[in-house]
Amino acid sequence: MKRQVVYDLTEVLLASTGRLRYYGIARVVAEIGAELRKRDPSVRFAVFSQGHGELFEVFPKLRDDGSVDLNVPSGIRQLRVRSHFHTKSVLRDLLLVPIRPIVDRRNRRAWQEAGVDLKPIDMNGKTLVSCGRPKLIVDMIGALDRRGTKFEVVPLLHDMIPLHDFEHQLASFPRNFIGDNQVVAGRAKAILANSEFTRDEILAFSQKGILPPVSEVFAVPLVHECPEGIEPPEQTVPDEPYILVVGSSLGRKNLEAVFEALRLLKGQGRPVPTLVLAGARRKKTDKYLQSGHGDAIRDHVVFRENPNQTDLVKLYEGAVALVLASRMEGWGLPAGEALWLGTPAICSTAPVLREVCGDLGLYFDPDRPEELADHVNNLMTRPDFGKQLRARIAEAKPHLRTWSNVAEDLQAALDGLD
Repeated sequence: MKRQVVYDLTEVLLASTGRLRYYGIARVVAEIGAELRKRDPSVRFAVFSQGHGELFEVFPKLRDDGSVDLNVPSGIRQLRVRSHFHTKSVLRDLLLVPIRPIVDRRNRRAWQEAGVDLKPIDMNGKTLVSCGRPKLIVDMIGALDRRGTKFEVVPLLHDMIPLHDFEHQLASFPRNFIGDNQVVAGRAKAILANSEFTRDEILAFSQKGILPPVSEVFAVPLVHECPEGIEPPEQTVPDEPYILVVGSSLGRKNLEAVFEALRLLKGQGRPVPTLVLAGARRKKTDKYLQSGHGDAIRDHVVFRENPNQTDLVKLYEGAVALVLASRMEGWGLPAGEALWLGTPAICSTAPVLREVCGDLGLYFDPDRPEELADHVNNLMTRPDFGKQLRARIAEAKPHLRTWSNVAEDLQAALDGLD
């Protein structure tokens, strides 16, 4: 008997409030959901209400042009109080006793005021497939368990990065991340991973005892495909040559290496492109640029805050190159999207980025910005080099991964379960 799959669209609901409209995980959830709707009419879809502690069914619609309207309510701001803590605190737990009901009432009121008319979905005997953040999956598991619901969960995990030695603004974040993933992995019928690299990471941390024993872990690599936006353009593309970075974080994202590469180019009298930082603007990055470190390059850096999909595609297409300097990624979506649109991707030697780009990418040691500077200089000053690279990227496009490939692999993994 074929299992009844319920696909979780909660990240799309949360992203609709605006602050996370183009958040990477929300994109993944939305695109896979749309492809599943096209491929398999038996799949059902739901969103989780924090205030009700239930999953509510939604009904994505196929448009006449073949695209999908996910038909998820929009603009409902849900306050979230963590449902499961992974450290002991008597005082915290006492304080949350009166707070939780207040937050739940507020969330139910927001749901009601938005005019949402959805019906709860009975999850008994069903398989919840979620590509959302582990902390949200933990909320769903807890709510369904409290109701005595008998169900399976198959999560897609995006990375194990916080389990490594990287900086975090909140010291509690790695502990919560570990705890959330322990709960999710311990309850999972099987685990999906967004790359072969992430699959290996999950298995390694399970073998070390950091994660519980896992039954099956299937790699469902993400995509290169970058769909055209349907929104009207809101931002402009620079007229001068520029390199593009999607995201503007220091630390693990290693934006410092990109800044240093610009300084090296300028100090050596070589052409210096404009650096476009696309995404949420970060205070630490602003502070860095306003410090003495930013004096030499500040005028070469521009921001394009939270570009919509239409604007992001134009930024990719117009760039000399996309630069992804991260020390570690779970997949590396910007690099794949750049290749899909014919733009060179200059990536660090983080293992998964070779999985994404193969021999189409240009690579540099994340601790050697001079290597990045050389790649940028070659693209800026050697037209034949750039033209040949773009020709190879264009020739490879039929072999790049699409969202349809991801949905197909996800369904194959589900079909392979007992």
